[in-house]
Amino acid sequence: MSNKRKELVKAVFVADALSFGSHWVYSTDKLKEEYSGIIDEYRDPMSKFHEGKKAGDLSHYGEQAFVLLKSISENQSFDLKQFRNDWIEHLENNEMYLDHAMKDSLEKFKESETLIGAENHELGGIARSLPIFIEEEISKKEFLDLVHLTHNGEVVDQTASFVFNLIQEVLAGENYRKAIEDQKEINQFVADNFRKIGSKAKIVANADDRGQGCSIEQGFPIVLDVLWNADDLLDALTLNIMAGGDTSSRAMVIAAIIAADNGLDSLTPKLISEFKKAKLVSALLTKI
Repeated sequence: MSNKRKELVKAVFVADALSFGSHWVYSTDKLKEEYSGIIDEYRDPMSKFHEGKKAGDLSHYGEQAFVLLKSISENQSFDLKQFRNDWIEHLENNEMYLDHAMKDSLEKFKESETLIGAENHELGGIARSLPIFIEEEISKKEFLDLVHLTHNGEVVDQTASFVFNLIQEVLAGENYRKAIEDQKEINQFVADNFRKIGSKAKIVANADDRGQGCSIEQGFPIVLDVLWNADDLLDALTLNIMAGGDTSSRAMVIAAIIAADNGLDSLTPKLISEFKKAKLVSALLTKI
């Protein structure tokens, strides 16, 4: 198993936990009051939606990603039907915030054995699917099918296809910025947002203008802005946090792409080892 794939997966969880403190805080002025410099420590979530959660915990995106990794590790492969069952069991037996995609998909699954969930176009479906890249032979269809378990729509497929191609190209040895350039014309949605990439100094201002919500239409432009301008992974996660809003889902995508290229080089040992499920994640990765 490639170390880069394992580092990619670890980075996804670190990114989620690090961003969880700021998750769903939309005031960039408030974030400036709370944070300064490079952000390299876990903090209690500020949002009322995450009451009871503490520093180092995972968001509902990270929890779903954990179920995916656990399902792959315990079954020694990815199986969508098995993951569907594992996902349902985890959600029904653990306390966490359930977003609309999760609730609507659960309702559909109660009525049938379908593997197609909610008609939802938020970035979270792609974010929670990223541990599948631990599998060396994963296909684009398998990735899209996994995303479709909770999220569906044209912009979902457009963005998921871009993320899949990009990560696979980077894991094969390409620099991630060069890979972005290679994939920027994959569809009109990606091409339009690539042309809107701004400067590093304007990431926060552009986020305020475009919107910081959970939808791919609002989240993906910030992902591209951060990827294009960041010095390293920790700098990228800091820039993303300061942009506010749905920080965790964006962070997970950003981390997967940069870690596929540069691993965990810029992360401190404390960040890698001290999020709440760090030991469990490492144990699951050891079995794969």
